[in-house]
This record gives sequence, C-alpha cells and structure tokens, in this order.
Amino acid sequence: MLAMSASDESARSPGVLIVDDDAGIRENIADLLSTEDYRVYSAADADEALHVLEAEDIDLLVTDFQMPGRNGVELIEAARKANHLVPAILMTAYLYVYEQLDADRRKDITLLRKPFDADEILREIAARLGDGNAPKR
Repeated sequence: MLAMSASDESARSPGVLIVDDDAGIRENIADLLSTEDYRVYSAADADEALHVLEAEDIDLLVTDFQMPGRNGVELIEAARKANHLVPAILMTAYLYVYEQLDADRRKDITLLRKPFDADEILREIAARLGDGNAPKR
C-alpha cells in the first residue's frame, strides 16, 4: 500500500459513489464522470453502497431515490449513522420526496430532478465538491 503525502492527498481526484438500481443509468453516469477525472465507484443498491463507503475514500454520494430495498434517503441516513458524513445528491423524478423531508434530513442533500442531462449532473457534482475539487471541463 502506498502512503500519500499531504500534497498528494490534496491533488487526488475526488471520489464519487454512484448508486442506482438501473445499470444503464449507473454506467452512463460513471462513464461521464470517468472522463472528468473523478475516481468513480458504483453500487446497485444501498447495501452495496454502504460496503463501498466502508472500503473507499468517498467525497460525494450520488444516489437514486427509488430502488429495491432501502431508498436513497434511507441510504443517506444509514451512511450518516455509520459516520460517513459525505454530501449527497439525490436523483429523483418525485419532487415530493425531497419536499417532505424536514430540515435535518435535507442537510447536505442536493436534489437533482430526473430527467437531467450531462451538463446538469456535472454542474451539481462540481458545486457539491466545492473549491478546487471539481475537474475542469
């Protein structure tokens, strides 16, 4: 295992975890982000995503809302309970889902309404990752 120096750590590409039960959507987003110099991880459901969060250094969680088993909000809450305090983007066509969340549950969650295009998701990811972490397009 290689140790990273402080300068290596600050220069590393941000890690983004994509969670969606639709393999086509998951793969399309992963392919898009890979071209933008992100470290991309993917999972088909909440349980798989929690395993990835345990094993990898993730800077942003991008999850679908409606999935078999736990939904996207439940995934985000489970990640927080397990001390994975990463910001999240919740992808959904169901706006009421976000609107029904109280302020504590909305904390650090950005809503991305489906359908969206490549520029929209890239913009949201760059915004959530903040200063200097977003790859240049």
